[in-house]
Amino acid sequence: VGHHTGASQACELAAAHPDRVSRVVLHGVPWYTDEEREERLARLHVDTALQADGSHLTDRWNWIFGRVGKVASLEACQMNAVHAFWAGDTEWYCHQAAFEYDMTRALKAITQPTLALSNSGDLIHYIWERLKGLRPDFRFAELDDGCVYIIFDEPERWVNAVIDFIKSDA
Repeated sequence: VGHHTGASQACELAAAHPDRVSRVVLHGVPWYTDEEREERLARLHVDTALQADGSHLTDRWNWIFGRVGKVASLEACQMNAVHAFWAGDTEWYCHQAAFEYDMTRALKAITQPTLALSNSGDLIHYIWERLKGLRPDFRFAELDDGCVYIIFDEPERWVNAVIDFIKSDA
């Protein structure tokens, strides 16, 4: 099971070690085009440098809230901010790796039953339709609304979608 960057990792693991993975759940698949990867890499860094007046906290909050504040809970936004500062200067490493990675080979190589899960409020939900074109054999499940933090904000709804797949004959 992988979400966003974790979906890249789950995809690669399933493709590289089919004998170790029996089913795959990919939520919010970051299968970017070359152009999308270049655009994301160009705006990779968000300044988290500490400021004596605490403005770094407000700046990060405004950045997060501006992206998802209308649909995410305050707790989810706070979690994002805390994690960013907790990671410190290396916070951007995982996104750089995700944006540089082209999942195409691994997506094509998956042989296990796979659930591609997405929610309509996710920032990368648009990729879901593209994935359907590449792998119509995957099982697809869409959750209405939510945001990138749906797993945090609505864990029961998300887990139920995953459980339905795991219990199925796939």
